[in-house]
Amino acid sequence: MREVQAVLFDMDGILADVAQSYRAAIVETAAFYQVTVTQDDIARQKAKGDANNDWVLTQRLLASHQVDVSLEEVTAKFEELYQGTSTSEGLWTKERLIVPTGLLAEIARRCPLGMAVVTGRPRKDCEKFLKTHGLVHFFRACVCMEDGPPKPDPFPVRQACAVLGVDPGDTLMVGDTVDDVRAALAAGSVPIAVLTPEEEARLTLIRTGGDTNGGHGIGSHLVAAGAKTVLRPGLAELLNWVPTMSSGADSMVVGAGKRRKASGGCGVPGPTRAATVSRKTKETAISASIDLDGDGNNVEVHSGIGFLDHMLTALGKHARFHLRLSCQGDLEVDDHHTAEDCALALGEAFDQALGVRKGIARFGSALCPLDEALARSVVDISSRPHAEVHLKLQREKVGQLSCEMITHVLQSFATAARLTLHVDVLRGANDHHKAESAFKATALALRQAVARDDSAFVPSTKGGFCRERAGGM
Repeated sequence: MREVQAVLFDMDGILADVAQSYRAAIVETAAFYQVTVTQDDIARQKAKGDANNDWVLTQRLLASHQVDVSLEEVTAKFEELYQGTSTSEGLWTKERLIVPTGLLAEIARRCPLGMAVVTGRPRKDCEKFLKTHGLVHFFRACVCMEDGPPKPDPFPVRQACAVLGVDPGDTLMVGDTVDDVRAALAAGSVPIAVLTPEEEARLTLIRTGGDTNGGHGIGSHLVAAGAKTVLRPGLAELLNWVPTMSSGADSMVVGAGKRRKASGGCGVPGPTRAATVSRKTKETAISASIDLDGDGNNVEVHSGIGFLDHMLTALGKHARFHLRLSCQGDLEVDDHHTAEDCALALGEAFDQALGVRKGIARFGSALCPLDEALARSVVDISSRPHAEVHLKLQREKVGQLSCEMITHVLQSFATAARLTLHVDVLRGANDHHKAESAFKATALALRQAVARDDSAFVPSTKGGFCRERAGGM
């Protein structure tokens, strides 16, 4: 395969989780006409192909139940549900971002000719999602419904390549349907398929024997259509298909609202490893900044949840980071959005501050006691986000932070920071002590992992990095 110059992304199922928005609009539109349509019905239609337009797909599903409704009527009802009215909230508000912004920033850094969105959405819906999630600056082009024939026609892929000024053969087209794969092949791009979160969950049920409905096997359809590979949701594995830029290349790492010059080629990281991230959603407004080369004395956290402040302060101080975080969240609802979004913002800031993952120790591990409690944390800054967190907490809450969210904070941080994290409480009786020892152990492990190591950039046995060293990535 030729060297990748640009990456094209479908939006729905790749960047945006639309199970509760577009796909829910299909289900609810059908219900309005007294027809029952399930998410599995939709997935089966998508697997067959020629199902890029959800208005047309909804009409087709109604017709299969002998309901004759014009496309105009179907579209009007669908749009009422999706966009909302003066008295009802639109389903678009339930969309969530699947891919960490730090990962998008790294992919953008590796693409000399940039990235584009190639979607069947109307332009207003595409732009709304990008603006809502702070993604506009990542994409040099957006090809949408109004621009021409939909996938599987090759036009959208070719049009995006024309705007970027790239040969289709030097691009990856990342999508979740056979229409995406067929459009990519017809245009001359390399098709990379991805499972949606719902399909991955279904496959997990099948593997564990918990699925009673079989499964429609979208992965096999994608491969049969010509996909080069099928990735898991979140796109962490996509980095294996987009190698780091050639030696001497100078690129811009695009962060949330800021740009940071990245060192090129095999140079060690620059002197500044700091970043600031802002996140604003309907539930929270957050500003998070981090400096990985601090001394732990400049840490200030104001989340509105006292115990969360305590844990994140411990993380910053014992990792020897400068860390500042402020959040205004919907605590009148509960602690979930605030705790999760604070962890995601902090993880994104960590990822952006780290920048090019070279010249670091990469691995870190630590044991940390707090009175009767003992916790172990192991970190691998691998660009492969995964978290195993087992804290053995027994209470419902510690302070105003629910114990389930204490675990989720560590998991969310690891996902957004693009690192592998294993945290285990080995013993303990007091839940406050167990949680605090876990966060402190994680801080100590992070401190080791981000330490500069000019002798071996990113240690890896994959052969795709500057210098190979024991401990395979």
